[in-house]
Amino acid sequence: MFKKSLTRLIRAVSVIVVVIGSVGFIGNANAAPGGVPGPPDDTGGGELPDLGDLIILYRDANGVPILDDNQCQQPIAFTSDTCLLDCTGLDPCLVPVESSTCAVEAAFAACTQEVDFGRINEARAPDTVLETQLEDVIVNLATADCISLDPAGRLVTSRVIDDEVLTSAIDSPLQNLAIYRQLILTGYLGDEESPISLPAGALDTAARGFGVASDKSGEVNVDMVAYLNQIMGLSNTATITILDPKICIDIKEEVMGVVQLVEKCFLDYGAYGYYRMANFSTTEQSLPAPAYIPELAPEEGWFEYLSLVPDTDPFLFEILQGPIMDAVFGIEPGFTDGNIGGFAQAADDTRAVINFMHNWPVPGDFDTPVPCLASGDTTYDVSISEVSGLQVPVRMVAGTEGREFTVTVNNENSSPDAASGTVTVTAIDADGAAIDTFPKVYVFTDLLPGQNASWTELFSVDIKTTITWTATADAEFDVNTGNNSVTETTTVTGGGGGRP
Repeated sequence: MFKKSLTRLIRAVSVIVVVIGSVGFIGNANAAPGGVPGPPDDTGGGELPDLGDLIILYRDANGVPILDDNQCQQPIAFTSDTCLLDCTGLDPCLVPVESSTCAVEAAFAACTQEVDFGRINEARAPDTVLETQLEDVIVNLATADCISLDPAGRLVTSRVIDDEVLTSAIDSPLQNLAIYRQLILTGYLGDEESPISLPAGALDTAARGFGVASDKSGEVNVDMVAYLNQIMGLSNTATITILDPKICIDIKEEVMGVVQLVEKCFLDYGAYGYYRMANFSTTEQSLPAPAYIPELAPEEGWFEYLSLVPDTDPFLFEILQGPIMDAVFGIEPGFTDGNIGGFAQAADDTRAVINFMHNWPVPGDFDTPVPCLASGDTTYDVSISEVSGLQVPVRMVAGTEGREFTVTVNNENSSPDAASGTVTVTAIDADGAAIDTFPKVYVFTDLLPGQNASWTELFSVDIKTTITWTATADAEFDVNTGNNSVTETTTVTGGGGGRP
């Protein structure tokens, strides 16, 4: 363990607020029946879930609910002053349910416990929201000089600008949910033909993304993973994922007032393995990746954090550098049986390290810089805005002279380099024929980040028709082609009627 010297003392709580005392791990160390991580204790953070009665269930090693003889799901019981269930000698202790409806017996309604989703409720966002967030992630990753992992496993992008390394962790909950969703769907980020090279495998990166998206002071458990897959549509039979074929069973439940058998499917994490000691200890697979602490002689599995200097009044703080395992987890190995339990453990370990670093943050002036060398690659993100990238008349009269269209291409602010390429504008009538003088091609050269280029031209149409306009940007080193094309229409009335 090393102490990193400070050029000035960090005094008193008014300078930096930290949590004084032991930082415990709230995780999946205790195995529940079926060989999966156990239920959370009452120290979890976040607001109460608004996802309905999604309660902690008795599950097998695959995360699939273990049904009773009536094909009912079985909630795990949580004893309390309001739960009248006697769990003496019962392992597992299960909440009785009605055989005909599978509803929890009224006398034991207080014995169930809902999954505390906290901020990961954002999984309910429409797919379009997650896709927009994913687009931002892909641009940041694709334009980075270096991609690394921080001590918690968060993706970190670094750029070298004027010999200075600018580093940023991808820590947005929505963006990390988008990362999780995309990796489960496809196993890669970016284009299928040229995916982004990530510093870890797809499932490890997906688990860490799940952990970043969850509440820092909460927990990730098997029930949360299984329910979130349902909420996000990942476990639907029609959804193709890298964890197919799915595990499907028939469950009795009430649907629109009618009790019936319903098929429910679950992703198969059976090939996934995770071991906390390897993830954070002195191996080449450990975090952070690559190792960079201490700066002059990096050690695998080390990080840095603020610490209270013992026996000081007023309080003094120092920066310590040492093993992540020792500081966050001690000797606790966590859940070690793999499958969905291991996946949930990996996600929760990411959450636990983030929570520790949040409670004991290194001041920005003193953190060890993430090393990165300029890649020399040219990258940028050119786009044509769906709002104003292509401006055409909504309606016009055939034979009218001098109507105009305008097309604008942008080099996004997130781009590190100047962009060069072309913009092509096509104009097709209702019969599929090109309008006279189209297509048109415009050239842009060395368009700086944050700048745009625009072209305006006059045109005329002498027939009654509908024009479908398409403007498309093409640039050699564009890292995001999803925003390169936009379509508009013009209705042409009157004049000489339709095309002869």
